Amino acid sequence: MKKGSKYDMNLFFVTCLLVALGLIMVFSASQVIAREQFSSSFFFIQRHAIRVGIGMCCLFVFMKIPFGIYRKVSVWGLGLAVFLLVSIFIWGHEARGASRWLPVFKFMLQPVEVAKFALIIFISAWISERRNKIKDFKTGYLPVLGIVLLIAGLVVLQPNVSNATLIVVLSLVLLFIGGCRIIHLVTSTGIMAAVAVPILYSFPHVRERFSALLDRGSDIQGQGWQLNQSLIAIGSGFICGCGPGRGHQKYSFLPDAHTDFIYSIIGEEFGLIGTLVVLTLFIVIFKKAVGTAKRAPDTFGYLLANGIGLAIFSTAIINISMTLGLIPIVGLPLPFVSYGGSSLVTSMSAIGILLNISSRGRKSSKRASKNLGRYGRTIYARRRPAEDPV
Repeated sequence: MKKGSKYDMNLFFVTCLLVALGLIMVFSASQVIAREQFSSSFFFIQRHAIRVGIGMCCLFVFMKIPFGIYRKVSVWGLGLAVFLLVSIFIWGHEARGASRWLPVFKFMLQPVEVAKFALIIFISAWISERRNKIKDFKTGYLPVLGIVLLIAGLVVLQPNVSNATLIVVLSLVLLFIGGCRIIHLVTSTGIMAAVAVPILYSFPHVRERFSALLDRGSDIQGQGWQLNQSLIAIGSGFICGCGPGRGHQKYSFLPDAHTDFIYSIIGEEFGLIGTLVVLTLFIVIFKKAVGTAKRAPDTFGYLLANGIGLAIFSTAIINISMTLGLIPIVGLPLPFVSYGGSSLVTSMSAIGILLNISSRGRKSSKRASKNLGRYGRTIYARRRPAEDPV
């Protein structure tokens, strides 16, 4: 990108910093297990680097595509997401008792990552096309809620409780931002919680993870092992850490050190300072997304930017909270940093969409701000974006 670019360069550079940190940490956290299982310390980092390259290509492609196109194809995108989620039960690859991946060529695709952003695009398009009709329960709110529950239900059946819960919460927050009636949100949330909690608690792994969180000393050699080792890693890093590549928890002590628990390795090797820097970078991305939403030229861009920012930031906060023992262990990676393909590529693609929205809204920021009315909502204030151009 050239200096003086119309795109939000700060957002681009912060994303690149997280991706670069991911390359460093994936190599550091995975080299031991890679050498033990595949006789090469570079096995995981080579695969991760390829996915970073794919993700960067997707970022630049989506950055160039006018974001308004996604509104026109939102239904098709949602249909593709449903097809992929259903396909898991036919052709899916099972690991650790869950079927969450589809083999695509030499890669493993995780459809829930596609579904998450496809649903954000669909909800943004639905609200922008119907505007105040979203306040009507039968014709505006209920159809969207039904689709959200369909997606979440397919994800729960994998089983993938954490992502299903995240999808529902993200969708409800986006509906709130879009201006639906609070009474509809409160009522439906209460009913869903009353029905979902007993069902989710019926899953043995859910009960075990809550037990490990609430009574950490009860099964420290079993269910509590991973959380305990995560806390040891973060605590042993103190302020500045032991240095890159010098951590000990990756030596078969902390499971999933290069994937879901990479934040723990960051804490061990870069200390409190490193963990706070990572958290700050995600806060910057979130603030940039909200700022992009406020400057968006239409309702669809406004909602889409908010949805993307929420999806990335909430995933990061949940992952960080998990490693710190604030919530039960969940299968959510740290965006841009953890080893993986689907999460990395879809998150970088989403950043590309954000950059495109920022490029189209920056020049009209004053006009957009003046046209914000009293019915919509943002993270910081109740506002309504400018009407969509015909």
